[in-house]
Amino acid sequence: MKKNNENKFNTPEGYFESFHDRLMDRIQKEEGGTGSSIPNTDGFTVPGNYFEEVVPTILSKTTAEGGKVIPLGSRRNFYYAAAAIAAIFLLVFGINWKTETTPLGFDDLASAEIDAYFENHEIGLSSYEIAEAIPLEDIQLNDVLAEDLTNDILWEYLEDNMEDIEDLHLENEEHE
Repeated sequence: MKKNNENKFNTPEGYFESFHDRLMDRIQKEEGGTGSSIPNTDGFTVPGNYFEEVVPTILSKTTAEGGKVIPLGSRRNFYYAAAAIAAIFLLVFGINWKTETTPLGFDDLASAEIDAYFENHEIGLSSYEIAEAIPLEDIQLNDVLAEDLTNDILWEYLEDNMEDIEDLHLENEEHE
């Protein structure tokens, strides 16, 4: 399909030069005849005494009294805020006032806090010096271990960590 590159919107020769003359001829023809497409009046009319009556009419509508007055600033939000602040003060001072302070002792500390203290602070003692300072009369094996030792737990440990359990020369019927 061939494209037509010529301008399809052409105007006749001398169209714009004679446009004004043709327009004026047409207006003169229509003014003389009765079938004019251009109206003789603009179509806008003002009622009689409009400008004398408009100002008093507007003033009578805008100065009417008796409307309900609504205040812009409500004090209700102020009362809510004051009550909330008072409740916060009562809670803070009421809780702190009634609590009795008891001196904290070593038993009140958690074992995790004690461990963290020893990890973060250098105490300057070796493990042998610490062992000498601890009295051994009251210590039992279960105090040192996290869980109670039973024969099953011991046997599991020995089986996992010993290459040859028979080298121990134990007398146990289950593992022989």
